[in-house]
Amino acid sequence: MDTYREAWDKILQESEFAWWEWDIPGNTVRHNDLKARMLDYDPEYFDGKGYQGFTELVHPDDYEKTMDAMRDVLGGKTKLYQIDYRIRTRAGYYVWFMDRGIITLTDAEGKPQKIRGIVIDLGKESERGTDIEALIEVFNRSASTAGGAFSFLTICSICRRVKKANTKWIIVRDPISALIGERISHGICPDCIKQLYPHIAEEVLAQLGE
Repeated sequence: MDTYREAWDKILQESEFAWWEWDIPGNTVRHNDLKARMLDYDPEYFDGKGYQGFTELVHPDDYEKTMDAMRDVLGGKTKLYQIDYRIRTRAGYYVWFMDRGIITLTDAEGKPQKIRGIVIDLGKESERGTDIEALIEVFNRSASTAGGAFSFLTICSICRRVKKANTKWIIVRDPISALIGERISHGICPDCIKQLYPHIAEEVLAQLGE
């Protein structure tokens, strides 16, 4: 097993969010245990079932739009897989999930080979105060540069906030950039600069354009 695969396995299993990775040609889905357990299933339940193991649990009224969202990504209409849907738990009731993903591997002809994403239980994460906007922003950034462009994700070395735009920093609890291919560039956000270097903060921020 190569170093990248080992690192990916470690992050996948330790992530506090539900992660999935679909190998398209082989129709195999890798995921952390949380993705299965948040539906009250044992992780082994989905072994060998491909993507259908999860999509067959999607609410009938949401199924076709969910599949259309994936077809749009695979067909090149959009770079970001994004859909909210209801999905059935083992007990038989439905919960609302937010699903976001991007293509992480293509073949020589540009056809998608792997797509990777995150699933969020909208009800539970809203109660926990998760910054869902931050997660979506990171995926949007990655989708805009997926397919070969080089991209950095800037993280404040002090408070761990992520730079969302030229002048906005947001909190992301999980090291999700490691899962979606962006390189991490450490810096210091304006608030931390003002706290650590109050006498020269304004001059430094002016030079940085913050």
